[in-house]
Amino acid sequence: MRLNFITFESEFLKDNPLQDPHIRRLGIIEPEDPVNKPIIIYLSGFLGSSLSMLNYDPLSEDILSRVERLKKECKINGSVIVLPDMFTKVGGNQYINSPAVGFYEDFVIKELIPYLKEKYKSDKIGIIGKSSGGYGALVLGMKYDEIKAIASHSGDAYFEYVYLPMFPKVIPYLRKFSSPEEWLSNFWKKQNKKKKEDLNTLNIIGMSAFYSPSSEGKILLPFDLDSGEILEDVWQRWLEKDPVRMVEKFGEKLRNKGIYIDVGVKDEFNIQYGSRILHNKMKKIGIEHYYEEYEDGHLNTSYRLDISISFIEKYLSKLN
Repeated sequence: MRLNFITFESEFLKDNPLQDPHIRRLGIIEPEDPVNKPIIIYLSGFLGSSLSMLNYDPLSEDILSRVERLKKECKINGSVIVLPDMFTKVGGNQYINSPAVGFYEDFVIKELIPYLKEKYKSDKIGIIGKSSGGYGALVLGMKYDEIKAIASHSGDAYFEYVYLPMFPKVIPYLRKFSSPEEWLSNFWKKQNKKKKEDLNTLNIIGMSAFYSPSSEGKILLPFDLDSGEILEDVWQRWLEKDPVRMVEKFGEKLRNKGIYIDVGVKDEFNIQYGSRILHNKMKKIGIEHYYEEYEDGHLNTSYRLDISISFIEKYLSKLN
């Protein structure tokens, strides 16, 4: 296996509202003969970049070491693993289009995937993601035929449990500013950007930027900052983007795809419930998938990639 880095200039990300870079760095792990091999795109969780998967970790494995070990253990034959950096100033990415953040869905579907298909002469495309990346894998897999297989590790689902508990915790910090944009500008001026209350607030601003932007690109919060009351019209826009609701509309697109979903039963963001609901809805409408709950929480679960990488590669390798 060999690791390459390339820079990718995106037309869809040019002039994005946050002035995030439109030239993006990709890490690509290639097997010896990458032509016509499965292509697996990894989407990172919130507050991260897929390139972070390459970092040395003395208590775990970086992804290059992981796939090399899986190859030696004959658990995989070798796929093209793509690690695109899609971090944004709202703290990460949900991998959907937003006039408040940028057109990252179009970047993946209309630029990155066509580039990879041409480069490797393969249309065997799979997406693996964790947390927000798992959400991205689910949503993009529901919407686009180009994606043949998906794996979601603890992907955001059932927003009532994932996000509502955090709303009251961030309201006191948001009240001090005239708008989410002003809070965001102040955040990026701080030397210490890792205080828990700031990261919680950034999370809700980021989700608002993806789930409920105005048509003019303003970030609309789903609650009143004075009373804390949920703004039902804004909150409904969030729920329309919840995978447990989306599967009712887009479920047919999931048929005849390889689907892997797992979640820890101690998930600190309550995602085990949303995953369970999604699993039950998929069973009810007859969408074949692999589902597993395991004894762990939300963080430090990259060891689960041993299962999902093998699952996705085996499924994609069977395609003509």
